[in-house]
Amino acid sequence: MQQRSMISTDNASQVYAEAYTCPCLRLHPFDSIFVAQSNGNYVAIFTATPPYRLNKYKRYEGHVISGFPIKCNFSLDGKKLASGSSDGSIYLYDYQSSKVVKKIKAHEQACIDVAFHPIIPNVIASCSWDGSILVFE
Repeated sequence: MQQRSMISTDNASQVYAEAYTCPCLRLHPFDSIFVAQSNGNYVAIFTATPPYRLNKYKRYEGHVISGFPIKCNFSLDGKKLASGSSDGSIYLYDYQSSKVVKKIKAHEQACIDVAFHPIIPNVIASCSWDGSILVFE
């Protein structure tokens, strides 16, 4: 069985046509969408079923990538999206509105990953480019 790639060099089937790379993809826990952390300083939203389509009207903006491999993650209930930022902050977005609901200054260097606790919903862990790890409640 031949496996079909979501992102292809063939322009007819290319999903993301912008000139930015995407260091992180995350599937929503319940909705049929996935997000792509773009090096264009935003998180793009795509449908998770073929034909994959970019939502051109909604995206998560506010954090800065600056060439770092910044990652993002959904909360367990899917209501929030968290992203790291090159300014050392954690950005929490409302999933439905895509608005920033909270910015937490976490690290002195770039915050490269954020993860929600798998059981306790209000606990978040983050890590920095310098190797430090912080846990927030």
